[in-house]
Amino acid sequence: MTEAFRFSAGRFHCPYRVYRSAVSGPVLILLPALGVAARKYENFALGLVAAGNHVLVADWPGQGESGPRPSRHLDYGYRDLVDEFVPSLLAIARGHFPHGRPVLVGHSLGGHVATLYAAANPDAEVTVVGIACGNIHYRNWKGRHRLLTPSVSVIFNLLTAVFGYLPGKTIGFGGHEARSLMQEWGRVAWSGNFDHLGLALHPAHANSTPSHYIGLIGDPFAPEASTRGLAALIQEQPSVHMLPSPRPASENAHSAWLRAPATVVEAVVSGLAQFSRQPAAGQSV
Repeated sequence: MTEAFRFSAGRFHCPYRVYRSAVSGPVLILLPALGVAARKYENFALGLVAAGNHVLVADWPGQGESGPRPSRHLDYGYRDLVDEFVPSLLAIARGHFPHGRPVLVGHSLGGHVATLYAAANPDAEVTVVGIACGNIHYRNWKGRHRLLTPSVSVIFNLLTAVFGYLPGKTIGFGGHEARSLMQEWGRVAWSGNFDHLGLALHPAHANSTPSHYIGLIGDPFAPEASTRGLAALIQEQPSVHMLPSPRPASENAHSAWLRAPATVVEAVVSGLAQFSRQPAAGQSV
């Protein structure tokens, strides 16, 4: 079932799809990677549904089936996604599935946003599962690979200054991306923190959000150190489960798993199971 909501004072039309399980289980809100359309997650969603979960997945504003596309005059950043986009999805999820604790399942950029939401809202009664996501600070890479994210951020800043958005499809990274989002992304590559977003992030020791992170061995965009660095925003002792890529080594593990998501489905389900014995008051995970 496909429905939609409005974002950023109604400027963006944001479709979302609901997948219902035959049994009553948790509702998993899938937050996509940069430039990956929501429809690419269908096999993953169906696998989660077969395991007894309800699933809701939406395109980011201006991506996939959402419109219009970002431009010099249509912009948004991380804080808009944390303060408005995610709360809208949570309200929709609770409207469709009033019982059970919602789970934010974020892939790459989606993992950033899910983690930031939990860090800014430690009492929100959500669970976070991150997949192939991480803090993109250059120190989370080794050797010459440390040049990757800083150099990319410089290029992105130049392109967004010229075009007013990032022409990701043209350069082979992401989609038609919002200027502020990519500039903020790039600042993390240099600083390793999200202070520039202006979000009031609570320290990990004061955050009781249940969370679990899944990495793909050989992922050039989210090595294990990067994943642990992101998870540390809401976990004093990050829980990270590294999986072999289910696809050939010639395919980028960062998103190739979507073509064969069974092992990631299993890792998500087993990760959530560890929280099932400690539900929030009056709710089940």
